[in-house]
Amino acid sequence: MLLQKNTNTVKFCIIGSSFGIFLILFSLIPISKKAFYWNRCFKKTYQWIDKNEIELKNWDKASKESIAVAVCNGAVYEPTIKK
Repeated sequence: MLLQKNTNTVKFCIIGSSFGIFLILFSLIPISKKAFYWNRCFKKTYQWIDKNEIELKNWDKASKESIAVAVCNGAVYEPTIKK
């Protein structure tokens, strides 16, 4: 009887652990999509800065990367003219 009780407990633990791992993996999907889009934005922005911005040609890599991070995070806004 004790052996039967232990195997049921083991089965329950395996099923519960598998379900928990599945839930964790399922909850990581939106985070990984957001990271994928942010990385793509960063790469394209950095390439654009490196290729098109003449004033920034002499800047080092870290400075260009910090501008690309600011753009992808939404910290750079288009200026508006005040009258």
